[in-house]
Amino acid sequence: MMDTVLNLGLNDATVEALAQNSGDRRFAYDSYRRFITMYSNVVLGLDHHLFEELLDEHKDQHGYMLDTDLDADDWRSSSSSTRRRSRRSTASRFRRTPRPAMGAIGACSARG
Repeated sequence: MMDTVLNLGLNDATVEALAQNSGDRRFAYDSYRRFITMYSNVVLGLDHHLFEELLDEHKDQHGYMLDTDLDADDWRSSSSSTRRRSRRSTASRFRRTPRPAMGAIGACSARG
């Protein structure tokens, strides 16, 4: 089965536009976090659990039980933490430009 990376167009600038256009910052930043997680897993080969641990830690620190307890600022913070974890785990910067699309296309093509 082929893996899919969703939300390829999201970056620091477009997530703000998505938040404004949708009227839902929480949705926008959760989507951005999910994109970084999927890209890091599918394209960069990092284990998904590395990112779930970050979310669980954030929830524990703030006394949240469910993902739905997080507000837009929580999701924004989580997306930043996710990006930092990806960068540290791969020893390279997670690009915040449209270039990740090229990496995703190459990774998916190679798995073919």
